[in-house]
Amino acid sequence: MSETESMLTLDDARATFTQYLAVHPLPIVGTFHIDGWYEDDDDYLPVWGAREFHVNHQREFGRTDSLVVFIDKRTGEVRRDHRSGHVEKLRAMTPVERGDVVR
Repeated sequence: MSETESMLTLDDARATFTQYLAVHPLPIVGTFHIDGWYEDDDDYLPVWGAREFHVNHQREFGRTDSLVVFIDKRTGEVRRDHRSGHVEKLRAMTPVERGDVVR
């Protein structure tokens, strides 16, 4: 990457994800909640699900899909895919923010 190229910040990724969700809602039962963010050199990964599951620990609101959403740090492209195709990538990602941050 050259010095003139810029990378998305976490705030940029958050805004991009919010805009994406307005057009492409995710399959969820309960109140949508982001429980944190992870990153690697290429992407951000929001950890999302039902607030009832993440905050209130109600197991019946746990997700049963294997969907992950990546936000490319260079282009802002949002990609949906299955977790099984990215196991090593997911294990290598590092946390950058917990979901209980109020904005």
